[in-house]
Amino acid sequence: MDSNLTTSKDLREFFFKKIQEAIFQQQAELSGEVEMYLVNILNYFSKSENLFQLDKDGKIEYRPLALMLYDAVFADPDEKFNHLKSLGDTALFHAGVFYDGLYNDVVDVEYYINMGGAAYRSLANISTHQSLPVADMYNQMSLQFPTLVEILNLSCEKETRLTDKDLLKLLDRYLKTGSKKAQEILKEEGIIPDQLIADFSE
Repeated sequence: MDSNLTTSKDLREFFFKKIQEAIFQQQAELSGEVEMYLVNILNYFSKSENLFQLDKDGKIEYRPLALMLYDAVFADPDEKFNHLKSLGDTALFHAGVFYDGLYNDVVDVEYYINMGGAAYRSLANISTHQSLPVADMYNQMSLQFPTLVEILNLSCEKETRLTDKDLLKLLDRYLKTGSKKAQEILKEEGIIPDQLIADFSE
């Protein structure tokens, strides 16, 4: 048996298990198609060549979401789907896997959520004329994009000791993705997010 195929299969099984655990933690309701889509995203971007690309000078570069959106808007009709899919998948992967790195960045996680959600919404509209099941899947992904971000984040997180900055990140994560895990950790630390929000609203 080809060792590459075996490795790929093992990796997909690992990602599937992590996604299942994250869905349970988040108490999310996703279709089987969306669950496998998340597994495929993790598997696809586990290869660095799928996350970066070569520029005209042969140097490795990461194409910003704004330029990916430009590509999608001005693409030929037969290429638009792939450009939108690339935009949505990249936004989801970055927001989920690199969530902590986006905290307080110039472009934060909300930017990725908005860009990715809009890309999947456009894919749903395009797919309506070709395949209703595919359209339904992308529509669900658009509507539940923050939840998908949280599921990918849970799938890749590591246990660390919490600092004050970590608690602020968790509060931000709860407010933006509805993270059940973040809510539980905050409560364990004596912070009730919903009560805190209510106090500031008064």
